[in-house]
Amino acid sequence: MQLQLAIPTNIAAPYQNNYKTIAIMSSSEYHLKCKCSAFEAVFNTPPRMVFNCQCHSCVAAIAAIESKESFNGTSMKCNTPSEENSGAAIAIYKSNNVTVTKCDESKVAFVKVGEDGKIARPYCTECGTVLFNVWAPNWCAANLNALTASDGCTYAPKKEVMNVNCKSSFDKTKISNPKHNTVPFSMLFKFIPLIAGMGCDGSNAKDEGGKLMPDDITKVESVPITWE
Repeated sequence: MQLQLAIPTNIAAPYQNNYKTIAIMSSSEYHLKCKCSAFEAVFNTPPRMVFNCQCHSCVAAIAAIESKESFNGTSMKCNTPSEENSGAAIAIYKSNNVTVTKCDESKVAFVKVGEDGKIARPYCTECGTVLFNVWAPNWCAANLNALTASDGCTYAPKKEVMNVNCKSSFDKTKISNPKHNTVPFSMLFKFIPLIAGMGCDGSNAKDEGGKLMPDDITKVESVPITWE
C-alpha cells in the first residue's frame, strides 16, 4: 500500500502554493506464501497475537504433514525442523484482515487429528508448507514462520514468543521459557471475540478463502491419537 503526502518545499513562504509529493510505503502489509508459491495471502495488519502451541494435537498434525517424503516447504515448527515433537508457530488474524490472492485448489490438502476431528489444517501438497493451523470463517491461525513483511523479510515479533498449552505437550521439560501451562488470560481476552464472531465478517468462507475448507471433513486424512 502506498500513501501520497504533499509537503511544502519552502516553509518560509506560506502563501505560495508550492508543494512536492513524496511516496511513503506503508509497513502494515504482510504476506503469507508457501515455498512453491502455489498459495499466497495478504494481511493488512500485524498479527492480533503470536504464540507457539505445544498441545498434542498441533504437534502431531504438523509432524504428520512435515514428515511426508515430499516435504520441502517452510516448516511451521517453532524450533528446528529436525527436533521431535516441536510446537506450532502461530499468528492469529481476524477474517477482516486477510485476503487470499492465490490458491491452487488442486494443491491444497488437509489433515485432522483423530477420526472425529473437527479442525482441518490446510497445507500445500506441492511443497508441504502448512498454511494455517486453523482456518475458520471468522479467524485463522497462520504459519508464523511463513509470514513476511512488505519488504520481503521474515516477520519478527517484537516480543519473545510465548509457548502455550505446555500442560498438554509431549514433554514440557524440553520447552523453553516463556511458557504457560494453558493459555494466558491476556490471550484468551483476544480470542473470545474471534470465537464469538464479534467484529469479524466471516469472509474466510468466501471466494478463494473457501478453498481452504474441505467439502467433507469425514474424508480428510486423519492423524491417529496416541496420547490418550
